[in-house]
Amino acid sequence: MIATVLELWATEGHAAISARLLSRMTGLPTSSIYHHFGSMEHLFHSAQGHAHEAAQAWCADRLDDLARWPDGGGAESLGTVLSVLIDDWATDARTLAFAWAQCHLLALRDPTYVPALDAWRDLWAGFWRDVCTGAGLGGFARSTGHFFEGAAHLHLIRWHRTVDRAALEELCRGWGRWLDGALSGEGAWRGLARQAAQEAEPPRQSRNNVADAIAQASASVVEEGGVAALTHRAVATRAEVTLGVVSYNFRTSADLAAVAFETIYRNITDHVRDTVKPTLDREESILAWKDFPSQPSTLVAIEELMLAVARDPALAEFGPQLRYLRGRTSGLQLAALLGDNAPVSPLDMAIYSSFVSGQRRALIGRDIAEIHASLDETDRLLAGLRSSRTSALPLARPLA
Repeated sequence: MIATVLELWATEGHAAISARLLSRMTGLPTSSIYHHFGSMEHLFHSAQGHAHEAAQAWCADRLDDLARWPDGGGAESLGTVLSVLIDDWATDARTLAFAWAQCHLLALRDPTYVPALDAWRDLWAGFWRDVCTGAGLGGFARSTGHFFEGAAHLHLIRWHRTVDRAALEELCRGWGRWLDGALSGEGAWRGLARQAAQEAEPPRQSRNNVADAIAQASASVVEEGGVAALTHRAVATRAEVTLGVVSYNFRTSADLAAVAFETIYRNITDHVRDTVKPTLDREESILAWKDFPSQPSTLVAIEELMLAVARDPALAEFGPQLRYLRGRTSGLQLAALLGDNAPVSPLDMAIYSSFVSGQRRALIGRDIAEIHASLDETDRLLAGLRSSRTSALPLARPLA
């Protein structure tokens, strides 16, 4: 039962799991669930516990592999190791990676999953403390963990295996340069992938008032109930139109998901462009991480859609946009933070986007001391980039 739940989290999503589906997939009667676990919720919590234990073993194995660092470690070595760890986690440990991501979404809507989420966070905090200390970069353990979290979730989205792997290595080497205090020029593979994503990006559609209302309703349904709640009937109810009107404007489920994704993404990017500030406001950052309800529902919806794209081949066309066009809005904030026309490349924007998305996810609901410690580390990271921002080199050159 537990193995099947983990498989379904990775292939269908939480909302698709039912007692009947579990019975059909396992060949066991539904009564087995209640006999062994008492309820479906207890089964889900048991599956999270199992995934966490397996992840502990994965971390222990990786630390054994890294018991000796070549040449004393350092930022360059850490960047290389990061790319290997992210690819291994999102590929070989893919089921565990989805369980971790699903736990975050469950905890955002159900506080009974918060202890499970905290257990994941503590696991990763200890892991990255050991990894970064071994590399001689213990002062950036939290930041590297945040970067890993953001980049690993994106790496679940598959496009072209070879290109994705090469682009990931460029991203992680760029993070290594950041830890050395230098911005990064665009990488050749990420540049290629970004160009392909831009060419495939659908233009912003011009819609009539009815279609626009349906689009906004689709986004609202996903924000509140997740991708599994996105049906033509649910959207019709929310938009206060007939089912036939929704079906006429958006014929298939993929069409509906596409317009929901586009609307959520546009809403977020438009909001960020309007609210970019030239300095970090620590108190506002702390308030934003204080509890789950403080997080904008659109951000939760984007995570739902990212996982849906990673799972569902019918949504694969959105993969390049999510992987390689990410950071266009957060890049505006990075440029404002660095100031004086800093040479921020698309790769730097992607690095910053992965970092801040991972940081936001990791700090929701955490205690004030941990939030302050993470912000202090961010301050040191950005200060290093400000002091040497003119040293940016194309990433294709050897790292110093």
